[in-house]
Amino acid sequence: MVSLASVIERTVKARDVDASLLAAAIEAMKAAFPGEDFTGAKHLIEKDPTEAVLSLVEEHLPNWTISLKGKAREIDGEWTCTLRRSSSRDDDAVIGFGSGPTLSLAVLAAVLKASQLRAEP
Repeated sequence: MVSLASVIERTVKARDVDASLLAAAIEAMKAAFPGEDFTGAKHLIEKDPTEAVLSLVEEHLPNWTISLKGKAREIDGEWTCTLRRSSSRDDDAVIGFGSGPTLSLAVLAAVLKASQLRAEP
């Protein structure tokens, strides 16, 4: 079984999201949240990794607010993503924060970190 912590570590070291990384993320999330469905993201990875990761947010963290910061024109830029239950509060108990050289990596890291916090007892 793949753990959320091991996939987060792999995500932090990655240069982009590929099918293998997304499959590992989905496997770890399924193990942590067996009652949730993650099928939508799997079907999108071959088309567009960013769409696949955003689908993961939609399926796993519906109605959460996504805040992104980065420069689209930089080839190897630095993107940051913050996921919150609400954009109107600053005291969310679970917040996902991720960063990476691509938009999809930053969002995936944030989803995995929010998932890890949700899974902790």
